[in-house]
Amino acid sequence: MAEAINYEAYRLGTKDGEIMFGHLRADNFIDSVYISNYYNPTSQHYIALTQTGQTWQRNSTTCRSTGSFQVKAGDACQKGDPGIFLDAVSGDIIIKAASGKIRMSAQNIEMVADGKDGKNGIIKMKTNEKIILDAGQMVDIKCPVSVKIFSDKTVEVIGKGITNIYGGICDLRDGADAALAATASPSKGGGSDNESRQSPIGG
Repeated sequence: MAEAINYEAYRLGTKDGEIMFGHLRADNFIDSVYISNYYNPTSQHYIALTQTGQTWQRNSTTCRSTGSFQVKAGDACQKGDPGIFLDAVSGDIIIKAASGKIRMSAQNIEMVADGKDGKNGIIKMKTNEKIILDAGQMVDIKCPVSVKIFSDKTVEVIGKGITNIYGGICDLRDGADAALAATASPSKGGGSDNESRQSPIGG
């Protein structure tokens, strides 16, 4: 790639800070506007409105700082108004904290995945240690098709007061019966033809 040249580049600044128009960067791209901390030019503290570059870089905005990046807004917003609004017209939104926590705190938190093609509409949570749900009143899980809980080791269901299990057919198996579950045909009463145990509840 030939080295870019911008004959109309213009700079204003003092010993503390600078603003440049048509700033030519080291990677041969041009920033329409570049605001930087000139007092400490090695601190990586700047805001750039990028003009050229690859497709995703053109007309992009970069905010860089070695200190914290803080946004506070919405003092005049009414209930239901967006105090801060982020909208990615295409592409992903990525929030990353490689050595810290991501914290979300609000009166209510909603997560909605609205894919309508049968392949999207998924909320996925994955961790190498634990997922902990601790609700003050209720955990309510609803699904019109299937709910599955699986563990390679132990599954515990504990109700200190009352534990209710309801089902049109309840089929409980243990020990050798569990190994036959994949091939056994459930009987009309909810057991199987291989001496599986029928639950005394929900029948």
